[in-house]
Amino acid sequence: MLIRGALMTVFIAFFGMLLGTVIGIAGASIKVRGPRWLSWLISLYTTVVRSIPELLIIYLLFFGSVQAVSDLADFLHWQEAINNWFPALVGILAIGLISGSYSVEVFRGALQAIPEGQLEAAKAIGMSAPKRLFRITLPQMFWYALPGANNVWQTALKDTALISLVGLIELMRAAVLGAASTREPLALYLMAAVLYFFIGAASQGMFVWAERHFGRGMRTVA
Repeated sequence: MLIRGALMTVFIAFFGMLLGTVIGIAGASIKVRGPRWLSWLISLYTTVVRSIPELLIIYLLFFGSVQAVSDLADFLHWQEAINNWFPALVGILAIGLISGSYSVEVFRGALQAIPEGQLEAAKAIGMSAPKRLFRITLPQMFWYALPGANNVWQTALKDTALISLVGLIELMRAAVLGAASTREPLALYLMAAVLYFFIGAASQGMFVWAERHFGRGMRTVA
């Protein structure tokens, strides 16, 4: 049960972080080069989401949509599928919105760290906008964003524990159920802590490797 819960934790965190990354890149691009009114809307989004506790965001998403989703499931006769996957979808959306609010600033800083002279030189030699995007902007943006993205990912991993309160059996919920059935709460919670530690440590190692691997040319230039 704990292993299945750990896999669900990684699943929710990964796809939530993926959604948050998309939000972060789009929001950062708007804040750096977009119109002022859209930039204001992105700032409002990040301020609101950061100001509200993560658990409250999950509750708002869950209880704000559960009735409509339940009615739709009854109409389509998808009750079992909705019951199994609705908490997971809420978790992915919640983690995506939360991580996206922090990723906006992570990617904004990464975009602004790219030397403007490189883009001007690319324009001067006739490089098209798509080539500038994929050869200059995106590779450097992701490299500069890796340390901040690592912090956002670690936070997303721990935030998945809150999704258990809406019925999702992830690692924390599995530990709670195991503790209730075995009457050994300390042992089950220690095992859950060890699994969280290994997931976090493995993730940290992957981010460190990615920063070193993809930053070889950057360090050579420096």
